[in-house]
Amino acid sequence: MSSGIIDLGQMAPELFQPVPPKKGRKPRAAKSTPSTAAATITAATASAVPDPATAPPAPVPAVDRTLVPISTNVYLDPSTHTDVQDPADPDLPFLSIPLPGESTDSVPVYDSCDELRRKIRAFFRNPKYSKVTQKKFREAIGDVNANTYRRFMEKKGETAGAECGMFYGSYVFFEKMRVWEGKPKGIRRVRSEIEFPHGRPMIDDNRRGVWVISRTPAKRGGGRRKGWY
Repeated sequence: MSSGIIDLGQMAPELFQPVPPKKGRKPRAAKSTPSTAAATITAATASAVPDPATAPPAPVPAVDRTLVPISTNVYLDPSTHTDVQDPADPDLPFLSIPLPGESTDSVPVYDSCDELRRKIRAFFRNPKYSKVTQKKFREAIGDVNANTYRRFMEKKGETAGAECGMFYGSYVFFEKMRVWEGKPKGIRRVRSEIEFPHGRPMIDDNRRGVWVISRTPAKRGGGRRKGWY
């Protein structure tokens, strides 16, 4: 009598044959734990970093000396770079001449304000500097604005305008031009150097008042008064 259990292995043995491995397939590697991986990386890093005591010195990279840096932070070909630099403005080449004390704005001034006004008017009449406009001239003497230039040129007197920025800037401008052109000092210049060994004071006497202490007329009550006149 049958027990009711069917043995499929006996009825269809071909269905239960073991599956052979695929050709070319490698067996799966065992998984590594985090501690094992860290130990492997540490060992590889230690072998890659040389010992400073025994390692040879690192090679020094070659320096490209075909390009020469200058003060403008621009690299130029040394064949085109010279020690003598071109003037900033070809119309005013003498501006590149340095004067003693120019770096500290302490060039002694030996021209009066009237003398500088005369030189300014003669400069604009000179055909050699016909390309120089009033604006370029004002920029060259210290970026003076048009109103300051006009007020200085309208004044009269040896010290009239001495406290203006045009007084110092104009003198430096024309002193450089004199040196550039190779002209000797004039009689007025020599006399001024004798009278003012350290340069003329940049003081406008026309703007200096006098502190007066006097008595008022009796009809006004008398007493003393003070004032700036």
